[in-house]
Amino acid sequence: MIKKNVFNVRPGFPVLISVLVYTVVFITGLTGLVYQVAWQKYLGRLLGSDTIATATILAVFLGGLSLGYYICGRFTTQVRNQFKAYAVLEGIIGIWCLNFPMVFKVVESLTREWHFSPPPVMILQGFFCSVILMGIPTICMGGTIPFLTRGLSGHIGEATRIHASVYAVNTAGAFIGTLLAGFYLIPNHGLPVTVKGTAFLNLGAFLFFYFIPGKGQGARGEGEPALSNPQSQITNHKLQITNRKSPAILCAIAFLSGFYVMTLENVLIRISNLSFGSSSYSFSLIVSVFILSIAMGSYVVGRLKDIPRHLLFTNQLLITITLLIVYLSLDTWPYWAHLIRGSFPSDISAFSTYYLNVFAALALILILPIGLMGATVPIAFHEIKRDLKNVGKHSGILFSLNTIGNLVGSLVGGIFFYYYFNNARVFLCAALLAAISTFLATVEKIRNPKIRNQKSKLLSLALIITVLVFFIWAPFYDEDHFMVGTFTQKRLLSYSQDGPDDFFRKWNSKRDLKFYKDGPMATVAVTEHPYPPGSPTAQKSLSIVVNGKSDSSTIGDAYLLKLLAHLPALLAEKRENTMVVGLGTGVTAAELTLYPDIESIDVAEISPSVVEVLPYFREFTYDLHLNPKARILMGDAFRILKRSEKKWDIILSEPSNPWVTGVDLLFTQEFYKLVREHLTENGILAQWIHTYFADPSMLGMIINTVSQEFDQCRVFMATPGDMILLASDKSFSLRDIRKAQETLNTNEAVRASLDKINFHTIETMLIREVWPPSYISDHFRDSGSGKTSFGIQTMDNPRLHYIAGKCFFTGKGIPNSYFFNSSSAPYFKDFLITKKYGNWAAFPFSKEKFDSLILSLKDKYLGYELPMTHALRLKAFLSDSEQYPLSEKQRQAYGIDDLIRHDGLKGNIRRFRSWIVPYPVKGTRNK
Repeated sequence: MIKKNVFNVRPGFPVLISVLVYTVVFITGLTGLVYQVAWQKYLGRLLGSDTIATATILAVFLGGLSLGYYICGRFTTQVRNQFKAYAVLEGIIGIWCLNFPMVFKVVESLTREWHFSPPPVMILQGFFCSVILMGIPTICMGGTIPFLTRGLSGHIGEATRIHASVYAVNTAGAFIGTLLAGFYLIPNHGLPVTVKGTAFLNLGAFLFFYFIPGKGQGARGEGEPALSNPQSQITNHKLQITNRKSPAILCAIAFLSGFYVMTLENVLIRISNLSFGSSSYSFSLIVSVFILSIAMGSYVVGRLKDIPRHLLFTNQLLITITLLIVYLSLDTWPYWAHLIRGSFPSDISAFSTYYLNVFAALALILILPIGLMGATVPIAFHEIKRDLKNVGKHSGILFSLNTIGNLVGSLVGGIFFYYYFNNARVFLCAALLAAISTFLATVEKIRNPKIRNQKSKLLSLALIITVLVFFIWAPFYDEDHFMVGTFTQKRLLSYSQDGPDDFFRKWNSKRDLKFYKDGPMATVAVTEHPYPPGSPTAQKSLSIVVNGKSDSSTIGDAYLLKLLAHLPALLAEKRENTMVVGLGTGVTAAELTLYPDIESIDVAEISPSVVEVLPYFREFTYDLHLNPKARILMGDAFRILKRSEKKWDIILSEPSNPWVTGVDLLFTQEFYKLVREHLTENGILAQWIHTYFADPSMLGMIINTVSQEFDQCRVFMATPGDMILLASDKSFSLRDIRKAQETLNTNEAVRASLDKINFHTIETMLIREVWPPSYISDHFRDSGSGKTSFGIQTMDNPRLHYIAGKCFFTGKGIPNSYFFNSSSAPYFKDFLITKKYGNWAAFPFSKEKFDSLILSLKDKYLGYELPMTHALRLKAFLSDSEQYPLSEKQRQAYGIDDLIRHDGLKGNIRRFRSWIVPYPVKGTRNK
């Protein structure tokens, strides 16, 4: 009788060796997912981060694994020492990844002139680069499981347990690798260190298996007692007789399993993004739940003493039923996500605990259906195996087809289906494939009259019909629940405990859904809502909501959208060719159409669904979608710039927030270098930066990164939560300011547009400047001397996304005191408005000009005043207290009495001293 140990390693192995074998298998699974995450970011530099690029990268990764499974599975019948063969594969992976950053630089250099234009050139060039960079290591990764299954199996009876255990432990390692890469390695150590450091783990695996005691099973089992034992021959014989499933059916089930698993993963990532936000943290959690569940399902099969004949059918049946149960819960996910988020304080100390709870919630929902999916391939392997010699070959074939299913599921279920179906129907497509697989599991190779499976076939057919009924009518699913993400609400509301239906009825009570679509790149909605009673305007606002997050609002963001367009357009030396990164509502691009000398407006937009909704905003965009000047460039902005030979006079960048997955690429030094190369001489970049859900380290990193590429950087405040960074190699002069005013005076269309937000003169825009180039150079720019600690956002060290993700969790913004304090006072001569008014130390404005400035600093829609309003009032009062008196409330707020009593800057007044009030108060007239 064969003695089994807990790790299922064949007899004769010491327990310590058994433990070490599976420890190394776990570690190599970990390295595989770390590499996948890192390679995705590396290749995104060449191909971009849109759907086609992502699909191409994933296709090569999965295709390499599949090829490795198949090739090495066949080689297991020819290799005498399976362990050394496995060791060689790990050694190749380690050596390749140790040199991967250098190999990538070579490929990047050789393809510098390639355009990577979307299909078909994008696919061909992207596929070629991906194969060069990932082909060899992924093939080697795919070959490891067949060699281990063959090498560790002492006899045919234990092959199923060995196969399932290797798969489970390796996948469990992948689960840890996903979390480790997404939450620690890349954020803290960057890509090169992560990849090269991980490579040493593979090299360690090479040394262990190369010198492990024993040789693994030989090609023909020569000299192995398990094969020469007559009892083993009997067992082998019985396995062949009792097998009732044809290999073709088992391979089809393995393929379908891979297909619906990846389809399901794609749609649940989308649902998770709408429920928890589209950050890498959310992505890592849902992927890790999938991987862990699959590992557990495989592990359970490996622990079964006997595998009944009907298990494959029962497995597929339960998968389909549990998927339908999960489907009925999908539109409640945002509600439960809200309850989880509201249960934790908006404090960084609760960050990890919150995500642990999110992980637990997702695991609770998905552990059963995904775990059952993880059991599919091991059960199919048990059915297909024939003899010990070919177990590696059979393992390779099944994993190869399963991985090809993964590949097709990623492309079809993750992209193609979304051109025709919404999230609900894509989910049901996965359930339908599982139901079809259930029916296939009833098909037998040998008909046995003692076994009646007619009921099983009828049950599976009924299941297929049920899923089709759900698909056609798609009941129990309310898209309104995904209209605006509940993840934006950090605290519980008075109606949070009322249940999903009542919650969403109240949550969406003041929003009208005008458009909703789960597109191939994102879920996009257009909502209309009035401002609350008491606000200065009763006008309704239209918002575009991408993946549950509002990306732009026609009223709430009016000041930002207009200022982002007009500030650089008015100050530019020339403006014939312009580019806008990110379409949003289209308002920013539309404002550029008001300049007759602008010949072209190129808009880089990654989501076709965002382009589709542009006509909804025609009232605010002057029918931009019909304007011949405007040209929509579909794709990733980074790649569009990289493959273009065109140069622009103005580039406006207003992507989504950097905590959104993929967006941080547009805040890297490499991107700004591309921008500078594609700007004409003295061209201007206008970069939007948010200060809500932000901290000084995030803001400082962005400013420091931009200033590495541009000599002149100026920061303007559009709203209390939005900044505009104006960057150029040109220093703006008094002549530029006067030219801007002249343009404003003579262009009636521009003047009419800006009059709507009380921007009547160029000063009303320049007064919003917060920091000039000299201030930025002294306080933000890292010259290598270590004077600043903000760091630089690069592709090798993409830290901004993770910093922004934590800021989004806390929900806190940068206080006004960070922008307005005495630190800017010494730089007052460098501000643009002081270039126009040489006597800034005095009060250079007329009463009419002063009133105009004050009016422009108050949002006419929302009613708030920008913080520089207080400094401007104080400056006027100190200049002439009779002409510019302060109310009693203002006197108390500004500490005027305290100022007079102490004859200097004391008390509350210190809070309002900035570049606007740069001079010492002592000795000034009318203190």
